Amino acid sequence: MRPTAVLFIAVTLVGASSCGRAGNDVSGSDVATSDPSDGVRSYLQPTERLLRISMALRGTRPSLDELAAVRADPGALDGLVDAYLDTPEFAATVKDLHAEIFLLRRDTFEMLPALGALFGYNQQDIYRSQVEEPLRLVEHIVMNDRPYTEIVTADYAFANDVLAKMYGMPYDSQSSEEWQLSWWSDGRPAAGLLSSAEMMRRWESNGSNFNRGRANMVAGKLLCSEFDTRDITVQGGIDVADELAVSHAVMTEETCSACHQTLDPLAGYFWGFMRVVRRDVVRDAIESNCAEWDYSDGAEPPYGPNHAPEYYCYPITQYATFAENDWEDWELRAPAYFGQPAHDLTEVGEHIAADPRFSACMARRFYGYIAQLPQKAVPFDVAAELQQVFEDSGFNAKALMRAVVLHDSFAAYATTEEQSLIEPVVGLKTVRPEQYARFIYELTGYRWITRADKPGCGSGFLNGSQCWGDVELTTSDLFGFRAMQGGVDSFIITKPQFVPTPTKLLTMDMLAHDAARYAIDHDFDAAPSAESRRLLQQVDEDTTDEAAVRQQLVWLHERILGVQAPNDDADIGLSYSLFADVQQDGGSVRDAWTVTIATLLQDPRVIFF
Repeated sequence: MRPTAVLFIAVTLVGASSCGRAGNDVSGSDVATSDPSDGVRSYLQPTERLLRISMALRGTRPSLDELAAVRADPGALDGLVDAYLDTPEFAATVKDLHAEIFLLRRDTFEMLPALGALFGYNQQDIYRSQVEEPLRLVEHIVMNDRPYTEIVTADYAFANDVLAKMYGMPYDSQSSEEWQLSWWSDGRPAAGLLSSAEMMRRWESNGSNFNRGRANMVAGKLLCSEFDTRDITVQGGIDVADELAVSHAVMTEETCSACHQTLDPLAGYFWGFMRVVRRDVVRDAIESNCAEWDYSDGAEPPYGPNHAPEYYCYPITQYATFAENDWEDWELRAPAYFGQPAHDLTEVGEHIAADPRFSACMARRFYGYIAQLPQKAVPFDVAAELQQVFEDSGFNAKALMRAVVLHDSFAAYATTEEQSLIEPVVGLKTVRPEQYARFIYELTGYRWITRADKPGCGSGFLNGSQCWGDVELTTSDLFGFRAMQGGVDSFIITKPQFVPTPTKLLTMDMLAHDAARYAIDHDFDAAPSAESRRLLQQVDEDTTDEAAVRQQLVWLHERILGVQAPNDDADIGLSYSLFADVQQDGGSVRDAWTVTIATLLQDPRVIFF
């Protein structure tokens, strides 16, 4: 039984009283007689602020004990924030943030083949290993309170068994630890993310780009000073198909050189990396048994000597020291960091770490991610204040994030009409796909997993395995609904959406309904005691008494919505009416609880916080 129409109506009814104000229109002890305000902004109540912070940092609701602690003493909020910053859920948020900054999670893009040394792995193994490689580095730095500058200066990397085979990284296959501290063994300079194999594969350099895309990524993502947003007009135009003409123009045309005099020197540090590492090229190299390129007729590989077939076989030789100075062949500018000398990427990373644009940019990006704003929309005074906190803490990312979520502007939910156009930070936040997945799992224990593999996906030596195994639909675009829920696929859709689109509501409906049924089946069939149940701790499967059902609904409203309300509250009455209506229409008690809980799991106070 899936009464979808009833469910959507119920969502509207149950949440109607609060969708314009994060829960304060319901009765209960969370509600003040007047909203806290400074005359310009109106701010969330303490428990609402706790809920917003918990969702922002962890993607989960605060516990009932945490809500009670802040209700009794708003000053308890600071200690809870500190505790949240040490949780696995915050570590997941750190990876989500950086995956979005660097656009790393793109399962719709071709994976490298499960051939040769990787034969026997599936595409999920390969995708997860590649994407996690740079994210594990950032997670390690943040969660161990290391200076955040290490994301561009670290002389170490992380590898699992797949990465070790893929790139020849040192790895102890006898260890029980899947992800291990390692390093790149192909001679690339050590510079944290600037040395990352997946970062270079994601930000590839096709055709005559000459690593400019990689340089622009560094300037844009790390310094918030991208080159590709600048307006450029060249009189008479340039034949972009002529690589020599382009390389000449960027040196001589005034409108080109304005950017290229700093862009090209920064790009010069990436010439040792392969321009592209694609599935078909790796497959062809393995098919040829890693045959060395035949130079007898004087021909070179299409992209240069460091792109010979033998370098594409596992372990891939992604970096070649002999190609570091190939920029000279094109008569491009010598490598430099915005006019400052730097020998290699290691020194570039040191320059970035010392560049005030780096700390300012990261302050903007952290705040922008949490407050759901483009980094350029973060108010200057807020960014400057956070940058100071960041630098004073010794570049501690937890200290920065703590300052973000405890900033007064992050507690604001409304502003005066006169200020609305210049208060971009004010307003409700929208649940992200990753947050909703963690929210659902923490409450119900349910993950939205499927196996969509086609028959025969693992056969065929030349193609390698096309199997993916189990895939979580909330965080997949190839099989699932991440972009449909407002997320990014990091390839075509590169900016998140923070509006409740029809596809977002439909996918939330499906997930909420499945999760509700899963939790109810667990509680009534698998839980050994009422205390071990996830959600229905105060009723049994045969409980239909209105007083008992209402009391259970009071608990559910606080646990799921963060709202404390008496059992005669209007919201509790609406939820009870929904529960009773399902039974009157012929549904069982399980059906009634499924619809009721699924409705709460997609209440406007869940979608917005």
